[in-house]
Amino acid sequence: MRIEDYIKENFEVYDRFTFDSLFRNLLKGGYDHEEAKDIIIHNCALSTLVLQERIYNGYYLKISVNEIISDDLLELKNEIFNEYFKASLRVLVDTLRLRRKGPGFIDTRT
Repeated sequence: MRIEDYIKENFEVYDRFTFDSLFRNLLKGGYDHEEAKDIIIHNCALSTLVLQERIYNGYYLKISVNEIISDDLLELKNEIFNEYFKASLRVLVDTLRLRRKGPGFIDTRT
């Protein structure tokens, strides 16, 4: 699929993952950082988060075709995974604790 067709079908760029992916594809297509930024700004609907975190702060200049995911997004992804894992572990521990105490047990701790 040509990048122009991709942009027409996916013009809503509301998160940094989508922006970075599109931006990398433009870089791979031979555009430089400024051209890629201009193409996205001209053709896409951008969220405030994307505008602030990628455009205004100049983070788009750090995006490279040599990376799969940007460092800040990798950190975010790991943080979300860790929080999810901690919450899942808490639920599992609480379930096991209730089972160990037997049916009818009401845990009054909050």
